[in-house]
Amino acid sequence: MILPGEHNKTDEPTPIMKRLKLETSTHHEILASLPFFQRLMEHRLPLASYLNQLHALSIIHGVLEGELAKTQEVAAVWDDSLRKLPLLERDLAHFQPGLASDAKEPVNAALALADAIRLRSVEHPITLVGCLYVLEGSTLGNRMHQPDIAATYQLEGVNGCRYYASYGDQVGARWRAFSQSVNALLHDPPSHQEVIEAARETFSGLERLYRALYPLQKSAPSLHITRINPEAGNHPMPQDDREMEAALKASTRGWNAFGYYFERYGERGKRFSDSDICWLAMLSTLEPEIVRQQIDWLCRVLASRGMPTILMEYTLRFLHEELSRAVPEKQANYQKLLDAAEHLKERREAIIPAEAVQSLKEEWEKSLGGEMARKDSTAVELLVSAIVDETAGIEGSVTAVQSWLTDAQRFSAEWTSAVNATLQQAQQVAAERLQYNDGRGTRTND
Repeated sequence: MILPGEHNKTDEPTPIMKRLKLETSTHHEILASLPFFQRLMEHRLPLASYLNQLHALSIIHGVLEGELAKTQEVAAVWDDSLRKLPLLERDLAHFQPGLASDAKEPVNAALALADAIRLRSVEHPITLVGCLYVLEGSTLGNRMHQPDIAATYQLEGVNGCRYYASYGDQVGARWRAFSQSVNALLHDPPSHQEVIEAARETFSGLERLYRALYPLQKSAPSLHITRINPEAGNHPMPQDDREMEAALKASTRGWNAFGYYFERYGERGKRFSDSDICWLAMLSTLEPEIVRQQIDWLCRVLASRGMPTILMEYTLRFLHEELSRAVPEKQANYQKLLDAAEHLKERREAIIPAEAVQSLKEEWEKSLGGEMARKDSTAVELLVSAIVDETAGIEGSVTAVQSWLTDAQRFSAEWTSAVNATLQQAQQVAAERLQYNDGRGTRTND
């Protein structure tokens, strides 16, 4: 006999995946019944709606996949094989750039859902599994709709519809494996309800998105910064193709100048560099003092994350060159960017002069030997810049660079020794210079 208040210990709790299916079924039905999918099945969905869908989903997947990748609590259910952002990017690249502008309402809907995902990642990371459940579950329906996409837009194979093709014939097996891993991770019923709420929130966000995708509201043609970087959020970017292309060229030149950046931050870091530089290009329309203030703010953010200010200095010079070449009639505006770069250089050399940096480089080459030293000859400049940043009040900038450059899993003991020696020598130069400047009553870190 089971007394009142007791629980039948022979009853197994309902698995989370079954609960998710039951308790979000109404949301799923509403989403599937929306006009977007009806027109898709009729092969009458406008191409602009499809392209705006791919763009909006790239925002959502970009943010969710970025948060999942750094969230230890979900490691048991997440790995790179589940990523959809690369598929969405390849689909968008298949179509001619500029074929469809970015409709305002779908972008806003995607950004709203992306913000909700970021908030969950901070407040209750395990609930990201609920968001993933919805998007991973969509692979089942997408597979069914792939022939509709191919027929509507006359696509060959998976070109232009890789996202819809996803796992191909393995979609069912992948879904079963995903279900098992989620059930194993979330076997404790008390954790279920908030995960279910996250799934409902995701369905509601997608419902808002797909209602905005068809019919599309007419608006002035424009490109949103999330076309450059799905995780960029919401900030202005050039609408002149010449300026945008020039900015992206400058971003690539900046990263090529310092191999450290790509090696450390990879493709995702490069996307943020691209979106940041588009924002920097827009600063050229502001007053010089505001330009400097905004650039100083971004330098502080980046330096604390392991990206010393010298990259900004180089990037601003490259940006000035590329923009002036592409749009010569606006050179007066672009001069503000070069002036800002000069300001950063002056601030750096006031603390560690150019001749001191040259001496540090010579010592670097002696300690490592020419070939190894030249393998990454910019390491000295990065260390010097990090010291200058910290001297200017950006706490942790030195540690952020030193910890990576002395990682024993990446570098030899000889390299690590050279890094630490260079750092110590540069810090001594900075200390002596600051003492000298203080004695003269001059300011070095405005």
